[in-house]
Amino acid sequence: MPENNKLSFHSNGDDVLSLRVYNVGMEKCKSLYQWGPGIRNFYLIHHVITGKGVYQTGKSIYEIGAGNTFLIYPNTEVTYYADENDPWEYYWVGFNGNDAGIILNQTAFTKDNPVIYTDLENNFTSLLTDIFNSKGNDAFSKIRMSGLLMLALSSFVKTESQKQVNHNVSAIYLIKAMEYIEQNYSRHLTVQDVADYTGISRSQLYRLFMGQYRQSPIHIIMEYRIRQACQLLSTTKLSISSVGYSVGFEDSLYFSRVFKKIMGFSPKEYIRQIFA
Repeated sequence: MPENNKLSFHSNGDDVLSLRVYNVGMEKCKSLYQWGPGIRNFYLIHHVITGKGVYQTGKSIYEIGAGNTFLIYPNTEVTYYADENDPWEYYWVGFNGNDAGIILNQTAFTKDNPVIYTDLENNFTSLLTDIFNSKGNDAFSKIRMSGLLMLALSSFVKTESQKQVNHNVSAIYLIKAMEYIEQNYSRHLTVQDVADYTGISRSQLYRLFMGQYRQSPIHIIMEYRIRQACQLLSTTKLSISSVGYSVGFEDSLYFSRVFKKIMGFSPKEYIRQIFA
């Protein structure tokens, strides 16, 4: 069986840096090549370039492919191995220092979720390559590697920050959409009306609703109308057709069909249950 194709550098000395590169390298693994079970006494990031493999930490097992990145925490038992048919090639950088944990806390990495599946494309790979090319045990090389490592880790901080921004923007859109539905459910309201008011396309609105509610916008509109109908049926003496009209259904038969589909029984059956 062929040996792994491996290039690596290990820094020596106990120089005191707030973020210090411990080792750095790249490796094209042979089929089923495995490290562990074992522990490291430093942080270690692997960034997969091609192929795939498996990473296990504790009871958690992760399947990892090209573009994915996994983190090994100090003094944590792990095992990882290359796929049998498509063994991975990865770049890695090991590091420690007082700032290491502080920086990692600003990323999406956690001990419960030590894998980032976001593809960082070529930027992160280039930075790891620059760290390797700057290798050396003199003061200049060590400080340069430390600075490049800081830039590399900032890729994950930037990615996580952007996720938070996107999440916040999505939340604003959802709030606007739901407010519009609540204020206009009783009239002839379309999904396009909601999208126009929210300021996004219908397809974007659909993706937001499916992501948040696991339901389409039209289903949410209908559900809201039926909830309001239940309120009217239980607190007023309006006829079923009047209630349907009041919550945006001009066709009383269609109202009854939608009510039964969502509630599981007809408006008449609902009234009987309420006033039984």
